[in-house]
Amino acid sequence: MTAVIAFTLAAVVTFLLRSSMTLTGAASAATPPASWIALVSPAVLTAMLASALFVDHGVLVRPQFDELLAIVAALIGVRRTGNVSVALVIGLPIFWLAGALG
Repeated sequence: MTAVIAFTLAAVVTFLLRSSMTLTGAASAATPPASWIALVSPAVLTAMLASALFVDHGVLVRPQFDELLAIVAALIGVRRTGNVSVALVIGLPIFWLAGALG
């Protein structure tokens, strides 16, 4: 349920910011709220990732090795390329392989 709430809040925030830019015209597109749109998705994804890693049924847990290995590999890939989709291309196979071998 938390993921649904997070996505709903992210959708509402981005919709309001984008519609305000559309209604006020392109001249105000360079205002600070326009730059906030770029920060909404990473913030929501980070919150979802943290809750998936460190919380299980409301109890704090230690992440498993294969999860941490996949996240570190995905982070390095995104850092080097600057492309967020690389996280899926690198992280998922490493997670699957580490889970199968571990």
